[in-house]
Amino acid sequence: MHLLLSGEGAMDMGVCHSGVKQCESSDFQIGPMSWLVDQLVGDSQGYEFSYLQNACFSYVSESFLAENKQKPAKKAMNLRGRKRPPETQYFYENARALAVEAKQKADDLNDTVIAVLFRDADGTASAGRGHWKHKRDSMINGFQAEGFEFGVPMIPKPKSEAWLLCAVKENPYQACGGLEDESGNDSAEHPLKAQLSAALNGKDSIDEINDMLLKGSIDVHQIDMLSFNAFKDNLKEVVKSAIGLPLGD
Repeated sequence: MHLLLSGEGAMDMGVCHSGVKQCESSDFQIGPMSWLVDQLVGDSQGYEFSYLQNACFSYVSESFLAENKQKPAKKAMNLRGRKRPPETQYFYENARALAVEAKQKADDLNDTVIAVLFRDADGTASAGRGHWKHKRDSMINGFQAEGFEFGVPMIPKPKSEAWLLCAVKENPYQACGGLEDESGNDSAEHPLKAQLSAALNGKDSIDEINDMLLKGSIDVHQIDMLSFNAFKDNLKEVVKSAIGLPLGD
């Protein structure tokens, strides 16, 4: 099995070292959300194996997906209904492009590829792009439009700092749901990024957060938030399906 990851930058999934828009494991700076994915995949498959440490992963950037946008599907998803803001087309198109790349990678490797599409729900870059559920549904529909069954939306609400902050705040893992209602805007009065930095006493670099995840100081198994659980449960079902384990356990 192989992982295909897509994120927004160095502080979430990570970034290609050379600044290119797609890369293999040898040219990738791993970000905290990639380690989080790796740990949950290991849990879901029922045995210890790190896809990151064993170089069984690839990465494509947000800009790569934009440049490889697919032509409208013959039966295009209707995103413009009363409950689907037109901006969610962005998430739908990202998922379609990632699905196409994942299927090509699966053919090249002759192996199953699980694609994880990370996008923050809210924030300066994505302001106005609909609600969390609309975005998630749009990704799911995008994967389905390409007939790709191993695609997983990873959409923190409002952004990845909320998931991490749940684990390191004054009362770790307790009553974390309120973090999902905070602004994802870094220009807000008390932005989540600043709250995370304060909770970590300034030790909030990529390497320092990665180290906390690897050592279990940030325990992904204890995070209990709506957006996190939706991702975790979906990933578990996809991994089980990919390796032929019974679903629903």
